[in-house]
Amino acid sequence: MSTPYEPGQKVDLVILRETDLGFVAKINGTDEGLLYHNEIFEVLEPGQELPGYIKKVREDGAIDLLLQPFGNFGAQELGARILEVLQEHKGFIPVNDKSPAEVIYDYFGVSRKKFKIALGSLYKKRIVKVTDKGTELVDPKPS
Repeated sequence: MSTPYEPGQKVDLVILRETDLGFVAKINGTDEGLLYHNEIFEVLEPGQELPGYIKKVREDGAIDLLLQPFGNFGAQELGARILEVLQEHKGFIPVNDKSPAEVIYDYFGVSRKKFKIALGSLYKKRIVKVTDKGTELVDPKPS
């Protein structure tokens, strides 16, 4: 079965309905796919429009969706957002790679796993320092 979608592809979604497994969404105004409950970190409502990503196209043609890019996709953009938030908070935030998923979502709207990938990249570049109390810029610039 041929499909116009590739894993990781950004698409426009419209939430249609909730099921036992998750939410069914219209993809780019034509096809339908599924967002699984355990991969959703926000409240969704039928009729809501939002960007999403193709996770997988199954052999039977069913399409699995995500609200965030998977794997390392999007880590660079999230890294830039982490730096912005650090700048806004004078170089320190009380969030690190061991913070509860809910706290990370409140700050950045992403899963803990995605946050850890982006934070790890910043740490390896020596842009941030991660402590038990949170995350801080190595060389904060006054704003």
